[in-house]
Amino acid sequence: MSDMRSGTTDTSRPADERADLWDKHIGRKVRFAEEWLFGGRRASYGLAVVRIVFGLTALGFLAANWLNRHYLWGDASRWLELIDDNGDFGWPFTMFHGGSGTVELDLKLGLVAAVLVLLVIGWRTRFIAPMALVLWVSLIESQPIYGDQSDNIFRIVLFYMCFADISGRWSLDARRRAKQAAGEWRSPIRLPIWPELRENGSKVATLLHNMAVLAIAGQVFIIYVASAMYKIQGSAWQDGTGIYYPLQVDLYAPWPALSDMLTMSALGVLVATYFSVFIQLFFPLLLLRRTTRVLALLSVSAMHVGIAVFMGLPFFSLFIMAADAIFIRDSTYEGLQRWVRGTWKNRSQGRKAGGAENPVGPSTDNRRATSIVPADGVREVVGAARGDGPRSTA
Repeated sequence: MSDMRSGTTDTSRPADERADLWDKHIGRKVRFAEEWLFGGRRASYGLAVVRIVFGLTALGFLAANWLNRHYLWGDASRWLELIDDNGDFGWPFTMFHGGSGTVELDLKLGLVAAVLVLLVIGWRTRFIAPMALVLWVSLIESQPIYGDQSDNIFRIVLFYMCFADISGRWSLDARRRAKQAAGEWRSPIRLPIWPELRENGSKVATLLHNMAVLAIAGQVFIIYVASAMYKIQGSAWQDGTGIYYPLQVDLYAPWPALSDMLTMSALGVLVATYFSVFIQLFFPLLLLRRTTRVLALLSVSAMHVGIAVFMGLPFFSLFIMAADAIFIRDSTYEGLQRWVRGTWKNRSQGRKAGGAENPVGPSTDNRRATSIVPADGVREVVGAARGDGPRSTA
């Protein structure tokens, strides 16, 4: 709009409006993305859960197959040489390729178990996580007919975890860092690193950590959505009978009575079929809101429990359920942790008080009092579930 008296043109207002429009629709999102990527390491508790569950599940896999180890990976597995291509993996994923002698195989499996134990307790995970990845892929790919899709989930997610700080919580590494921060422990190896280099390295590590979290989340989305898209292309899944057929295969029916109990009801088959399709297809969208996020996580957990029990695939279910743990906010984990600690402390104090008053054992009143959940703990858990805490997950 022109000012006729001064002969000038007023363009400040449209420029301000454009700046406000940019800040409202784009600038805020850019600042949020920068804060999310560089403002702190996200899903630290969720990654700790993935680390622990992955390690324990892999140890359970070794224990379940220990008696058959020579038939699967030892000299007795030579009958697979015609089809054994080690999954097209080369060095360093060839430790178990071609079979091993009795003592050699036991030593190799012992090394795998030791590395998995160190992964669970979180000791030097920067080195242990890549070692676990190499050893596990070497073990699984040397047996071409025994794996399933849980092996792909394990190695893909563990590969991303090699770039993240998976020992930030519930680990020996976290304990050591806390002592270092308090000045109670000092590393015997002291490298002359400038403060600027250390600060920049920390920023890069934070960025890699958060990008790894996004990569794991994207992988889980791909698994669920792709599975749903493949299902809806089949007529059996469209008419609501898709669950029935795999439960009739002896290989996927470890408990025939349970399978018959589910498949004898047409309504049960229909509900289970459509439930599995819809929860997988809309899982990424359900995570956008806090209330539907809880529903989505509980639903996929129930689905995987059903797969583990009815189809006899416990390792597959545990691996992918562990990956789902990154979608739970850190504030929720912290609230649950405080509640558990408060409950344990309250019960310990109650037992001590009961033992002092009554040497024989705590009275009925003491037992009743110590079984009550602290109100503060309940408020913390409810507040975390409602999102009162800081945002800190994907």
